[in-house]
Amino acid sequence: MKGLIFVLMTFTPTVFAQNSWKVEYETYDKIFLDEKDANFKAELDKNNSTPKYYALLFDENQFYFSEIERIKNEQNQSSTSMSTITDHIYIDYKNSKYMIEDNYLNKNVLITDHLPTYNWTISRETKQLLGITVRKAMTEHQNSKIEAWFASTLQPKGGPVFFNGLPGLILELKAETMLEDEQYETVFKAIHVKEASKREKLKIPSKGQKMTQKEADDFVKEANRKIMEASGNGVEKD
Repeated sequence: MKGLIFVLMTFTPTVFAQNSWKVEYETYDKIFLDEKDANFKAELDKNNSTPKYYALLFDENQFYFSEIERIKNEQNQSSTSMSTITDHIYIDYKNSKYMIEDNYLNKNVLITDHLPTYNWTISRETKQLLGITVRKAMTEHQNSKIEAWFASTLQPKGGPVFFNGLPGLILELKAETMLEDEQYETVFKAIHVKEASKREKLKIPSKGQKMTQKEADDFVKEANRKIMEASGNGVEKD
């Protein structure tokens, strides 16, 4: 998944243990291209300038991370938006595992695997985000350089997507990734934090064919290979 979500309130870790809370992140994806057509680059910049929004619903031991789709209503001058949640990632920190419900080529899959571990280096650098003091931490994971800003006063110890292992909640994160000589950058920045409403429940995914992350990756690669062959790409021609 690419590319790869706060109202300021006063709370303590003990409150989190008793209630569900919701964080909203705004996220941007950037692709840095060197030798590409100028028009193509301009189109990419235009598409990447539109933010996406994600919700992180959590209690003491589990997270539910999902994209929020904002649908604008242009019928009046001050356009409003509705939010519907798509994409589902459930994280069980107590057992260090995650579950993802996804659909690829009309096939429902349920990915279950262990959470990745990160070797963080925590600096003394701090700043304010939504009136909350956050501290900087950095790590490298696979092809990515990751910079995170976490609040030690907020629990549990997680953040957007699978990021974890810091002594507090991650409110801002930047991941720079190199793939095939091209640089990708994804930024998550918290814009709201509040107690979840009674209607918002932590959901454990249950639908789809069960796979590990590697099995899912292999399935996607094989499906893409078949699509390329069917379209005539990758087939040698006289």
